[in-house]
Amino acid sequence: LKYLLRANGAAVDRATLLVDVWGFNSGVTTHTLETHMYRLRQKMEADPSNPRLLLTDRGAYRLDAAAPLSADAGHAPRTH
Repeated sequence: LKYLLRANGAAVDRATLLVDVWGFNSGVTTHTLETHMYRLRQKMEADPSNPRLLLTDRGAYRLDAAAPLSADAGHAPRTH
């Protein structure tokens, strides 16, 4: 998340995230990355199925820090 925040709204491709965040030889796969992004969305988005903060942009991820936050985002634990 910090890496995406430092990108200032620019899209960061999966390969860059895998290399720069986890290290290419760490055994992390794109599925691991997608799972992490899914979990982040569950925690920070008001409606994770319609993300407004953590976006997928043509095979890359970007953080839209300018998007308005929902009043309940991040406060109530999800029980599904």
